[in-house]
Amino acid sequence: MASGWMIAAAGWAFAFFNAKTQEERKARIERVNQQLRDFYGPLLACVTATKSAYDAMVRQHSPDGTLQRFQELCMAEPSGPQAAAYKIWMEKVLQPLNEKAASIIAEHIDLLDAQHVVPELLQLVAHVSAMRVILARWQDGEPGPFYGSMISYPDKLREFVITEFARIKAKQAGLLGFKPPFAHSTLPQLRSKL
Repeated sequence: MASGWMIAAAGWAFAFFNAKTQEERKARIERVNQQLRDFYGPLLACVTATKSAYDAMVRQHSPDGTLQRFQELCMAEPSGPQAAAYKIWMEKVLQPLNEKAASIIAEHIDLLDAQHVVPELLQLVAHVSAMRVILARWQDGEPGPFYGSMISYPDKLREFVITEFARIKAKQAGLLGFKPPFAHSTLPQLRSKL
């Protein structure tokens, strides 16, 4: 009779711990899915589109296709064609993408998979906020300033987001029992495609 109780208790303990393990795994999967869906995925799309658009603007409007020459012309001639192009690209393409990225950061920073807030994320939010002032000044007819605000765009942000997106996708694949789609050896290939 005592062995019957022991078998029942062992069965109950096994069922309890198995259910607990399954619930914890489901919670981890849901967290990773939410991180990709609401934070890393949309942020990757925004910063990648921003980089592509910025590069296209420079290629299209710089006489020699270089950023340095484009910046020189914008600052030397605030009413010149490069400066006019920069204003349009900033108002219609770059700032809206940056606003979206800043919104993603502000609304979903709790999904960040790090021990501390990454400075580039906060720098982007600050840059976007400061650019609002410059855009308002342009709306009021002021010709400059050009090339952003005193708070520069965080150039390392894209690299951080690509790396973290790949890491979280690998984590997701592992939790689902699949081979990770982005191994560290394929990360440079992913970066070149984005």
